[in-house]
Parts: sequence; structure tokens; C-alpha cells
Amino acid sequence: MQLNVSGHHVEVTDSLRDYVESKVNKTARHFDVVSDVHCILTVEKLRHKAEATVLVNGGTIYADHTEEDMYA
Repeated sequence: MQLNVSGHHVEVTDSLRDYVESKVNKTARHFDVVSDVHCILTVEKLRHKAEATVLVNGGTIYADHTEEDMYA
């Protein structure tokens, strides 16, 4: 599985990357083949947003979530 984590107005630290990887691994258990994961973390004022695009079994899954804390 290829994991790509990028940040927009936020520095992607090792701890943040590890947190994203742990969440992705929990999700990946439910699919036979996860080939690519692209996650974009964005901070705008008080809004923290995470967007993920996951390629699984020939399909694409997209999810996003906005919260006050990046680790929520």
C-alpha cells in the first residue's frame, strides 16, 4: 500500500503522519486490496480538515471530515 500524506497550511509532522497511517491501517483491514491512499490535511482558521482518497479493488473511495482538532 502506497500512503501519501500532504498538508495545506500545516506541516505534516512524523506524529501526524503516524496518526494518519494508523487510521488508514484500521480501514484497510476491511478490503482485500488497497493499492494507494492519498490524504490531504488542511488548516483554515479554526477549521481542520482531512480528505482521503483510497484506491481499492479497482474502485475509489473518498472521505472527508472537518473538526476543531486535527487528531479528532
